[in-house]
Amino acid sequence: MLVTIIAALESDDDKAFMLNLYKDYYGLVRKTVYNIILDPDNVEDLINDTFIKLIEKISLLRTLESCRLAAYVVYTSRSV
Repeated sequence: MLVTIIAALESDDDKAFMLNLYKDYYGLVRKTVYNIILDPDNVEDLINDTFIKLIEKISLLRTLESCRLAAYVVYTSRSV
């Protein structure tokens, strides 16, 4: 589902950015979500929800340095 949403983005630049973000931070988001809910059946759904929320903030995410970007991703995954 998430790949379909990323593919629907208009800009190829946005698609590439989100795919790289997904590859780079998937493990961190998975660990964060799992540590909160401790339910492996729902982890993937919450990971997808996290990245869907991040798609809405692409312009902000592009301006962040790597440390702040990682923190933003973690905070987003905690709030989802």
